[in-house]
Amino acid sequence: MSNEKTACVRMEEGYMRVTVNYTGSSSRSEICDTIGEIEKELDVAPEVIHRRDGEDSGFFSVEFSGEDYICSRTCGEFVELLIKRLNIDMCNTNA
Repeated sequence: MSNEKTACVRMEEGYMRVTVNYTGSSSRSEICDTIGEIEKELDVAPEVIHRRDGEDSGFFSVEFSGEDYICSRTCGEFVELLIKRLNIDMCNTNA
């Protein structure tokens, strides 16, 4: 199975979520490690959900909401860093 990663960002007032889908166990590890590094770097603790859809596929969902992030640019910075570090060229933005 090839190692692929795709991302989708959803936003509304006071809420932002990036979902990164993957195929391949090395992609899963890379996404998990990168999320942890950026959390530490930006000193944030978003809600992170990991769901496996198969042996080597699934997704990570990183959600920012609530008073801590409403007036902060940190969530956008987090998403930009995550997409850049994972070498994801294009990101979907579905409402």
